Parts: sequence; C-alpha cells; structure tokens
Amino acid sequence: MEGDFFKDPIPDGHDVVIVANVIHGFSAECNLELLRRIRGRVPDGARLLLVDFWTDPTHTQPLFAALMAGEFLLNTGGGDIYSEEEARGWLQQSGWRVLEQKPLAGPSSLMVAETVK
Repeated sequence: MEGDFFKDPIPDGHDVVIVANVIHGFSAECNLELLRRIRGRVPDGARLLLVDFWTDPTHTQPLFAALMAGEFLLNTGGGDIYSEEEARGWLQQSGWRVLEQKPLAGPSSLMVAETVK
C-alpha cells in the first residue's frame, strides 16, 4: 500500500507489522511518532518486526553501520544510525515490549516486540 505513514492512515487490524530499513531515514522524534502510530492501529498481542542497522551505545560499532550515519543524514536530511538502547526506549515509550533481538546477515538485526496491554 502506497502512502505517507506520518500523514496517511495506517491500515489497522494486522497482528504482525514489519518495519524494515525505515528507522535510519528519520529523526528520533519521527521514529517515536511512527511507533506510536503503528501501536494505535494494531490489536493487543500484535508483534512488530523492526529491522535496521543498530549500533552500540557509542554509535561506533559495527563499523559499517556507523559509517552509514553520514550517508543517511545527507540523503534524508534527518536520518541517522541509532543504538539498540535508543530503539528499545522508543518501543517502551510507544507501547511495545522487546521480546528478542536476532542478528541478520551483514550489519542489520531484527528486534521482535509485542504490544503492551
């Protein structure tokens, strides 16, 4: 479905939502808003699969992800690379609980979260 997930209605009723390689394109404030908007459109018990380039708290490792931060800022005007801890904080603030994190091929990893009742 085509649209702007900050302006257009997010489809509701889904029990799984995948957000892949989106977070790095936006500011921290926009990411928190997006996660809140998604939470508001899914039922209790829904899962969120959040894939992106997560770094350590110093934003220096993994090196490839850290190097991509400049490119994301230049290409989007507000994007960045975020740490796992930052993402976990946004999820908690927006009504999600992280269940697990799994490494994927390359510098990306998957966070699996579920709604908090």
